[in-house]
Amino acid sequence: MQVAVSFDSSEAINIAGPDHYDLRADPRELDRIEPARRLVALRSFLLGVNVGDSPFATVGCKVWKETAGEAAENHVCASRVDLIFLRESANFGRGPYEDLARRLAELLEREPGETVRAELRQIPARFPVDNRGYCLRLILYARGATPEQAEVRLGLGLARVQQALMFVARVLRQQGGFVQD
Repeated sequence: MQVAVSFDSSEAINIAGPDHYDLRADPRELDRIEPARRLVALRSFLLGVNVGDSPFATVGCKVWKETAGEAAENHVCASRVDLIFLRESANFGRGPYEDLARRLAELLEREPGETVRAELRQIPARFPVDNRGYCLRLILYARGATPEQAEVRLGLGLARVQQALMFVARVLRQQGGFVQD
């Protein structure tokens, strides 16, 4: 899988607000997230990242489709998921996100194939009570000969990203450098 890691200093996203759902506190909120109702793979990803002993929480998602030129595999299905650490203090410095993005990129680049591409963007975020910090925006682009094939490949990409996130979480816990607040 091709992976690009970057820091995007564009406008900060808002972590709290009417479009934010706390899936850890109430997994049933997932039914209110329109892209997760349409795409089973995204629903599974969100549930997997927001439950159990995962040190992460998702704070936003989006899915879209497009056609890219005249290539044989010109249908694209893409997703965007914004991720934060549950340990609140880890969200206020870029270091934890730089480390997370680097570790994820190392794992995902080992995945064969060129039909799924990932972007890992560290972006500014506004947390409640005017706290400023960061989050990790995970963007996946999957190409296919048909819209359905692109969607299936996106689902496979989301599963790979989820596995990589859980592997990184396990490594961080074992190293003792990551304890949830």
